[in-house]
Amino acid sequence: MPELLYRLEGFLGACLLRALRRSLRIEASGQPPNHHPCVYALQHRDLILLAMQRTDCGIAVMSSKSKDGELISRPLKRLGFLPVRGSSSRGGAEALRKLIKLTKKYSLAITPDGPKGPAGSVSPGVLQLAYLGKIPIIPVSAYAVRQWELNTWDMLRIPKPFTTLKARYGEEIWVKSRDDFAKAQEAIKSFWAEA
Repeated sequence: MPELLYRLEGFLGACLLRALRRSLRIEASGQPPNHHPCVYALQHRDLILLAMQRTDCGIAVMSSKSKDGELISRPLKRLGFLPVRGSSSRGGAEALRKLIKLTKKYSLAITPDGPKGPAGSVSPGVLQLAYLGKIPIIPVSAYAVRQWELNTWDMLRIPKPFTTLKARYGEEIWVKSRDDFAKAQEAIKSFWAEA
């Protein structure tokens, strides 16, 4: 896709999401302050919901190097996020290094089941990031009272206008050694299962 079309998509996508956000009632429980450095672990299906809930908060977000990642990165940047390109399959080590450096200034948002699933899985990248960055993981989930679920691998959720968007943040999960990986992985999955 030509650069001009990517720019247009980023602009229009962000405008549409901001307009939709203005129509929503947003409720969040357990949300830490914006300056609290952590890794937010969210399911890929909740990406749009949580982007709308945390607009203009300066969170670094990992997105894949694919064309889909480009389509996601442009609107996210205009919504006040800091996109970092890479994924578990393409450029993952490079993105991990970038994200570890960013832990000094930013909170991070990762979809451990992305970019291709399986839905609800927790890849080791988020655990590695928390361990090396010495910051906690905070699992997060969201839903809208009325929402569309797309027929995609992750069942991506989009809130319908004039509904209530509810976000729930879990307790901190610390990964202080590699021995904590399995326990942290199960804690994230358990939190998501309650959502």
